[in-house]
Amino acid sequence: MGRTTELRRALKSDVFPLLAERGFAIDERNMPGLVDFRRTRGDRVDFMEFQWEKYGRPRFRLSFGTVSSRGTIAQGIHTPARDMGPGQAPLYVCLYPRGTGSSTRDWFCQDAPFWIRVFGWPARAPSEVIAELLALLPEIDEYLLAGKMGPHCFATPNAPFVNVE
Repeated sequence: MGRTTELRRALKSDVFPLLAERGFAIDERNMPGLVDFRRTRGDRVDFMEFQWEKYGRPRFRLSFGTVSSRGTIAQGIHTPARDMGPGQAPLYVCLYPRGTGSSTRDWFCQDAPFWIRVFGWPARAPSEVIAELLALLPEIDEYLLAGKMGPHCFATPNAPFVNVE
């Protein structure tokens, strides 16, 4: 079993069904590194993306945003809404439980900090990470439905991208 297996299972059983209840559909094309979700609301498409840390540590960040249902255009290339993710949106937001995301230590993570490992204390349980995420989900809802940035949300613009209106 890999280092991320337990945390991935906890997300799949405890978080993904909540997203489905909110109208999001999973897109598994970019798994295992990325897990995407999208939902259509009128002329808008909301997206969420779980990005796993590339070195296999049990860490992920959650990016989200909203775009036109007609997609985006950057440098003359059209990206349909069904393929939308943070990298193709004019603006996306990341949710970090602590810090600003300048390090993967700011991400949702199960692994213990160095000083805890030195004392031989165990890593966090997957349920702790999931509880942390569930407590912050209302900030995602506030942004997607009302455009309000929560204290754990940090916006990143993709300058050349524009919505197709």
